[in-house]
Amino acid sequence: MTTRRSQPVRHGSIPTLIVLGVALALPGGGNAASASEVAEIEALRSTVNELLKRVDSLERELASRPTAQSTTAGARTSSAPTTPAAPARSAAPTPSAPTRTLATAAPGGAPSQQTAPGTVAVDELAAERALERTLTAEGALLLRPRQFDLEPYFAYARRESRLPALVAGDGALAVRTLSVRRNEFDLGLRLRAGLPFASQVEFDIPYRWVDQSSVAPTGLSGFDARNDNGSSLGDIKLGLAKTLLRENGSLPDLVGRVTWDTDTGNREAGGVPLGIGFNELRFGLSALKRQDPLAFTAAVSYEVSFEKDAIKPGDEFGLTLGASLAASPETSLSIALVQSFAQELEINGRRVDGSDQVNSILALGASSILGRRTLLSVSAGIGLTEESPDYSVFVSLPMRF
Repeated sequence: MTTRRSQPVRHGSIPTLIVLGVALALPGGGNAASASEVAEIEALRSTVNELLKRVDSLERELASRPTAQSTTAGARTSSAPTTPAAPARSAAPTPSAPTRTLATAAPGGAPSQQTAPGTVAVDELAAERALERTLTAEGALLLRPRQFDLEPYFAYARRESRLPALVAGDGALAVRTLSVRRNEFDLGLRLRAGLPFASQVEFDIPYRWVDQSSVAPTGLSGFDARNDNGSSLGDIKLGLAKTLLRENGSLPDLVGRVTWDTDTGNREAGGVPLGIGFNELRFGLSALKRQDPLAFTAAVSYEVSFEKDAIKPGDEFGLTLGASLAASPETSLSIALVQSFAQELEINGRRVDGSDQVNSILALGASSILGRRTLLSVSAGIGLTEESPDYSVFVSLPMRF
């Protein structure tokens, strides 16, 4: 029963109106009424007053029902477990509330706010912050079981080297400079899949294209300039990683990793050495220590190379030190020092003196979440030694499934 009120009407005037209407309706209503008619009018007046009392009682009962229902609903809500409600447009935390609000992503991608004070709605975007996604791409964190990361990537490296060359001409010997410039392009696809027992399988299919130009001295004053390029499927990599230790107090996260770098690529194409085409087995250990919003990483590795066509590249020891900063839930910044120390090359079982190398790169990177599944990662490397690339660029787009 819905009550609608406009201007108040006094109940005391209603019986009088009804009685006057009845009096006018009686025969001779305009003349003086008889004793029996007066008695009937009084009986009607009494009946009308009784009805009005019942109406007042019903009105008071109806007015009290919403309060009782809201009180009961409030009691049920306070006793029931807290569950996320539908997003409210004007839900904003008060300054005194110590709770933190995290935006949720609606099906269309637009963020919505939390629904009630004291509750925080967290979705995949908020749970998978850019920092964690970046650490996963770097290998410091592993995926949960039945999670997949598909990562297309592009890498570019520029190398310029000048080597002394001994030339002869007109019965004399002279030392001149051989100049080699290389542009190395790598395009590939990586797949990471989370497995039970805190482990992960990794798969990498690269493709390499190299453009090389050289200027070689001829005689005492001449030059021979060449420009060649070559391409090949890269060395396919297959790896297995496992979390060995969870971060606890002063102890960091530890991840062990074994990677087989196959020899599916060609060592040379179009007269250009590609720097691939050997079987290698790499053993690595990565450590992660968090001090929010910072994450510190360290990694060591040892790579064993296998002989092919009487040539055996030197074994290599690697060391990486890095730090990542969560600038926001959607963006992270990183810096790392990447170093490798390669032993001397062996040909027919004999070491080539002076062929050992030290590569050192200072890498600066940034990552940002583009959507609920996609992360954009960009990094630039600066070579610090002669054997390192002068500079390099790496762009990847990990997508989470």
